[in-house]
Amino acid sequence: MVNMGNVWDRTTEFLSDNARALLPIAVFAMLIPHAINALVGRAGDAISPVVGSPIGLACVLVALWGQIAVVALALDPDGGRSRAVAAATGKFGRALAAMLIVFVVLAVLALPILGVFAASGVDLSALRGGGLARADLSGAAAAFVAIYTIALFVLAVVATIRLVLLYPVIVAEGGVIGAIQRSAALSGGLFWKILGVWLLFVIVYLVAAAAVTSGIGVIVGLLAPLSSPFGAGSIVVAILSGMVSTAFTLIVAAFSAKLYLAVTASRASVAAA
Repeated sequence: MVNMGNVWDRTTEFLSDNARALLPIAVFAMLIPHAINALVGRAGDAISPVVGSPIGLACVLVALWGQIAVVALALDPDGGRSRAVAAATGKFGRALAAMLIVFVVLAVLALPILGVFAASGVDLSALRGGGLARADLSGAAAAFVAIYTIALFVLAVVATIRLVLLYPVIVAEGGVIGAIQRSAALSGGLFWKILGVWLLFVIVYLVAAAAVTSGIGVIVGLLAPLSSPFGAGSIVVAILSGMVSTAFTLIVAAFSAKLYLAVTASRASVAAA
């Protein structure tokens, strides 16, 4: 039986004991990409999508590498940062491929919604920027879109919980399709426990993010106007937002690695008995 309290204790112990090894990864592979992404997001129309999209994608990829490096270090703290960095570099392609497979599957499942919009004569290009709220759909079409969207959201949440061990599996065992199947198998029987922890993480993250944007952001705006997307005030808020995202990513990555170790150890002991 996996005790989530014990997993959390091991996670916090790891983060405390390995702070020096984690710091460069957190700063260069998480904080900076998250801050840049937040700054580009706040810029809005001030930056061209041709420029903003590649920057955002690059930030996501770097942050993904950083997350894998944290997972690798949490799985093998004695190996040190150098071995974790090497593992993250070597496993990055597989982790990216697995993530893309999951994304493509969810995107394909979302196609019926676009099909309803197209059949109803809705301009799909107008769905960006709030166009969805103005879409002129019949009652039956609107009901289908609403129900299907809710079902797809629930499916996405279930997939997130069942694949919470995906990166630890890839780092520790390898594979792509096999890693997806292995992650889903390992999380079986722990769905509600993982969901509870995941919801707690998300709630804390959303509260912290809201405090930065609505609370601290207002104070920063009084000292340095936020009207300029790349002004001092906007940069400070982006850095603070990046710090919140970095803390969230660090905790989730370390927790998933420690949960993987706990689950595999529990199953090994059951098999031995």
